[in-house]
Amino acid sequence: MAPSESAQNAKPSVSVVVLAFNEEQNLEVTVASIQRAVEGKFSEYEIVVVNDGSQDHTGKVAETLAERDSHIRVIHNPHNMGCGFTFLRGAKAARYQYAWLIPGDGEITADSIETIASHIGRADMVIPYVLNFPIRPLSRRIISWGYTALINMLFRKRLHYYNGPCVIRSDLIEKVPTVNSRGFTFMAPILLRLIKRKHTYVEVGITLQPRHYGKPSVSSVGNIFSALKTISWLLWDINIAERLREVRHRP
Repeated sequence: MAPSESAQNAKPSVSVVVLAFNEEQNLEVTVASIQRAVEGKFSEYEIVVVNDGSQDHTGKVAETLAERDSHIRVIHNPHNMGCGFTFLRGAKAARYQYAWLIPGDGEITADSIETIASHIGRADMVIPYVLNFPIRPLSRRIISWGYTALINMLFRKRLHYYNGPCVIRSDLIEKVPTVNSRGFTFMAPILLRLIKRKHTYVEVGITLQPRHYGKPSVSSVGNIFSALKTISWLLWDINIAERLREVRHRP
């Protein structure tokens, strides 16, 4: 049965999962940009700030924001668990139709947050990619380019980027195996699995801006190790192990 016109035109609902590690000076501005982007665009929304064991006053700032606005909730990790664990924890706590990752560092411009928001509901996933990549340090650009190129080659894909502030239907996230990565590589296994299962996606170009306060907490060495570990696991699990499982189940 085809969906009714009212169902087709219904606004989606969204849970914005904000990753916050030592972002006491950036968090409030980030949340304000999210609020402006989502207000009036969704049937329901919430902002789930996950404080990833911050050593500064990030947790206190998050709690103050939650006291001011009932749309904001706060989850505290007992200690620093990394991006992958933190996002998945927030996504599992999500109450609404889509789970949207946004770092609390303020690097994503307000216009780009609004651009992503305007695409939510058009597909099962919104996959952003960076338009002004030279804003990143050269070492990070090289690692990210190599990681993306290698994944596209190994898995025959053409995505621009695997590490952005993605939006994914909440009910799909729990259905895919993931890598509990402390770095940026946790998103690729989710995207590759869902794309292989024919879930729809739209890619959206976004721009970044320099952080107003603080520095990124993940080192280039850590990024390289995390990328190699993830690619090795994906190569085995998707390209080899899954084919072996398919062979075993053939009549």
